[in-house]
Amino acid sequence: MVTFPVLFFCVWGLFMTLLQDRYRIWTTVGVLAGAFTLSVLSSALLKDQLNGPTLAEQLPCVLGVAVFFVASVFIHTNNLLQKLFVSALCVGNFAYALLFIPLLLGALPFSTAGALGGFLTLLLTLLVYILMGLCLYRPLQRFSERGPSLFLAGMLLLTLLEYLLCLGRLDPLFGIRTPSHRLLLATAVYGALIFCFRSIYQAGRWQARAAQQAAREQMLEMESGDFVDMLASVREVRAAQKGGEYALDTVAQLLQSGQADQAPDYITQIKRSLQLNPILTAYHKNPYLNAVIATKAAFAAQNGIEFQCNAGDADGPVRTAELCVLVNEMLTRACGDAAVFEGEGPRRLRFTAIPGEDSLRLETVFSGSLPEKQKFSPKGKKLTDLLAWLFDDAPPEETELRGLDNTAEIVLGHSGSLTVSGTQEEVIIRALLRF
Repeated sequence: MVTFPVLFFCVWGLFMTLLQDRYRIWTTVGVLAGAFTLSVLSSALLKDQLNGPTLAEQLPCVLGVAVFFVASVFIHTNNLLQKLFVSALCVGNFAYALLFIPLLLGALPFSTAGALGGFLTLLLTLLVYILMGLCLYRPLQRFSERGPSLFLAGMLLLTLLEYLLCLGRLDPLFGIRTPSHRLLLATAVYGALIFCFRSIYQAGRWQARAAQQAAREQMLEMESGDFVDMLASVREVRAAQKGGEYALDTVAQLLQSGQADQAPDYITQIKRSLQLNPILTAYHKNPYLNAVIATKAAFAAQNGIEFQCNAGDADGPVRTAELCVLVNEMLTRACGDAAVFEGEGPRRLRFTAIPGEDSLRLETVFSGSLPEKQKFSPKGKKLTDLLAWLFDDAPPEETELRGLDNTAEIVLGHSGSLTVSGTQEEVIIRALLRF
């Protein structure tokens, strides 16, 4: 027979292991120690007033676990459904131990009477609770900060089903005639419970790894875009440096050949050409925003895109970081699409900022075309393709807002709007921010 001090010691361990504590460890241990003492005393008093072996064992157990549940409401951060599940699990483990241990001791080839039987009962009870704690520790710890769910409610009902099954209340329903059959079915229910928890846990880990990998790929893609802009800027600076060296050599040659009167006109011509260098052009008074536009202008120049900018008045009560993100994403999308556009005529990109009294509109017009939505057609497809279309998650489509995720959030935060429209050879992105 499982004694109540041993039982509530195991319950104490499950509550500490499966639930997240709110305070320091000694506070949690102290409160649960008080719950343990109160549970042992109340169960001993209640046991003497009950008749029948089942009531004398189960009601004191339920009362003691209820004391632990009340204590966990104050010292654990889990939601109420998780605490109810752990409480039901403790009661179910007790009923399972009462069913499992006598059958196992009776099947042993030696006598288990006396101290040996008590020792084996203690050991097996600890093993039952330790096994459940080890199997459910990681799943419950992982989902400890989540709210109530239908899955956990189903697991709570499955635990209550297992409890009634161990008590023999469901024998007529399942046609159980012997305790061994009852134990086999109860073990199967426990196996299903552990399998469901472990499956959800592994699925959550897989989703977390997939999300982490997707975030890493997105970060690498953004970094690679920055490296492309950096390379274009370095090339423009080197070209300007070579142009300056060539200009100095030309001026020196004019002076040596006695044509000093032509030097001023040549210097003026060189200054004008330097002003047309995209990396050296002043696009905005804000140096950070100017750097963003200059790098995109350098990228456009390296890819044969005619770049025009009228953003000198792009100002308003917007943080510089948000404004830089807006302009960077809009120009990155425009430069990338214009660079691969294969339409007739030259490729162009025009960026304009139109300030208002209480608004700011950013507009990007560039050579390109909007993505067309692809419809699935079974023609020419294999059976595996059809099954994948029916059952697998569809890959993310390239929509009009491709590459503008942060822009959409910033615009929404300023009660504005973001629209993408265009024709067969031109795309227009408009971002309106209201203040």
